[in-house]
Amino acid sequence: MLKDSLKIILNEFHETELPDLIPRHLAIDHSILHLPVNKIITIIGARRAGKTTFLFQLMKEFIRAGRDITDFIYINFEDERLLPLRAEELHLILDAYFELYDESKQPFVFLDEVQNIDGWDKFVRRLNDQGYTIVITGSNSRMLGREIATALRGRTLTYEIFPFSFLEFLDSKNIKFEKRNLFSKKRYQIRQLFDTYFFCGGYPEITFLEDKSTQTRVLQDYFNTLFYRDLVERYKIKNTDLMRLWLTTLMANISSMISLSKAENDFKSRGMKLSRASLSTYAGYVEDVYFGFFVSLYTNSERKRQVNPKKFYLIDPGLHNLLTLKFSENKGRLLENLVFLELRRKGKQVSYFKSKRGYEIDFLVDEHDEKKLIQVCHDLNHIDTFNREKRALLEGIKEFGLDSGLILTYDDKRRDEVEGHAINIMPAWEWLLVNDL
Repeated sequence: MLKDSLKIILNEFHETELPDLIPRHLAIDHSILHLPVNKIITIIGARRAGKTTFLFQLMKEFIRAGRDITDFIYINFEDERLLPLRAEELHLILDAYFELYDESKQPFVFLDEVQNIDGWDKFVRRLNDQGYTIVITGSNSRMLGREIATALRGRTLTYEIFPFSFLEFLDSKNIKFEKRNLFSKKRYQIRQLFDTYFFCGGYPEITFLEDKSTQTRVLQDYFNTLFYRDLVERYKIKNTDLMRLWLTTLMANISSMISLSKAENDFKSRGMKLSRASLSTYAGYVEDVYFGFFVSLYTNSERKRQVNPKKFYLIDPGLHNLLTLKFSENKGRLLENLVFLELRRKGKQVSYFKSKRGYEIDFLVDEHDEKKLIQVCHDLNHIDTFNREKRALLEGIKEFGLDSGLILTYDDKRRDEVEGHAINIMPAWEWLLVNDL
């Protein structure tokens, strides 16, 4: 009987101690949980990035504020004991809880991977109408856009969870970073750990594994799960060879321009049947499942934004480094990918920019009509490289009437004055820890 299964699941959760956690630096204003207009909290992001762990982190914060573990309903909709659960049976979750506990309680409701149940939205809206505090998670970014906007009709506040930032990675290594560490003995240790993060990435499980072959097997499993469950099954993809080739092509070309027409011609030259429309659809799927992100050219023209190639950034550098074996030849692009992920974690609106004379700048951050320009280059030691990056940044600074711009590198740090404008040069690893964008 389903209700009995739900009682067992709830009891198991209440009798199990919440795990020790690496705290995530995702700030949720708890006051929104007590507003007169009740808001649903939605946590979305890639598989294995730590959404469930973040739910436990929230629970621990509530417990520290005086709540008890039995005040929480926690249901993971990937628990096979619930299958096949239908939307019209979701009310049994509350029935099971209130048969276990005092009906005068109004529990906090945590629903993990809720998108697995068709019709989940009606149940969640009903609980919201009844005043329940609700936190839901989903691996699908469609929940951020069309599905959540339609299903919850403005009732939700949405937060994204990514693999560990560098700051969280240091936390996982028991390094509590403070700004003074940049000038202390810990600087060298932090610098070494950045090399590990730069190569292995920030998937929480990977950070606790030392053996590279094990890390590779785990990431290959992540890739296969995303491919088969999140893409092939969800979107009923028949041309699986094309989808797999598309993913591996993107993974090998991080931080690079992706032209759908060029990709179409390349795939056709390999004897594959496809259309540009198929690739465009697949590109949408890639973002839906948090495999990566496409960044457009900065322009006021929607047409130019659509026809110009987009740059692709992968959800985590470890996938590239351990599954493509191209780390040494792609260090510059990997560094750029890390910078993009940090900007995205902070919710920034990001584009790439081309000056009137065709010079490209990696990132234009546009927030409240204030623009910031960021160029990323692994190594500025060669004078021609430095002049190229500086010239491009200076062009952008002048066109937008800015005072300064930023170049992020692997290890350089200095400040140059050029034609009355400041060019700030900073190690990316340091910027990842102290940036205030």
